Amino acid sequence: MAGKGRALPTETDYRGLLLPASTRLTPQRRAVLDAIAARRSSFTAVSLFQVARRRNPGLGIATVYRTVELLRQTGSVRPLTGDARPAYVRCEPGHHHHLVCLACGAVEETELCGAPSPAELRRRYGFRAEGHELDVYGTCARCA
Repeated sequence: MAGKGRALPTETDYRGLLLPASTRLTPQRRAVLDAIAARRSSFTAVSLFQVARRRNPGLGIATVYRTVELLRQTGSVRPLTGDARPAYVRCEPGHHHHLVCLACGAVEETELCGAPSPAELRRRYGFRAEGHELDVYGTCARCA
């Protein structure tokens, strides 16, 4: 029971990945989270399943999809919309964008932002921006 004046936690942190507080950390879900935490590049649900299943042979693909969706809801992962396959990338908190290497799949976060400010969008178009996402696709320094 929470003490007087203390709010109940809304998220659970596991290896830097945020899940809704009510989420059970089963051995299967931990295997998926560990596989994501170890990644430095984009991933698909199937590639996570293949890696995590080595650690937990009882893991089902549905658990992988459900876990990725929970992480997407908290902002810990985000789909890469420009990728030909349904891929995801791990996200750190705060405003940032991604540099995605088409050769090796590496993903690097950047704070650089070329999007117009919400004030500029409102002034020029009468548009009230809620947010934006930007992924830049190309070749990383290692692959160039």
